[in-house]
Amino acid sequence: MNNNYWTIAERTNGRLAMIGLFALIINYGFFGWIIPGIY
Repeated sequence: MNNNYWTIAERTNGRLAMIGLFALIINYGFFGWIIPGIY
């Protein structure tokens, strides 16, 4: 396989992880919980 594929895959994975982290922080800030029903 082309090495460029893995570079793009890792970059996309990192970006999605950061989006998830920010979503978790914002959800905790607005509602006070990380997962609904679990404080």
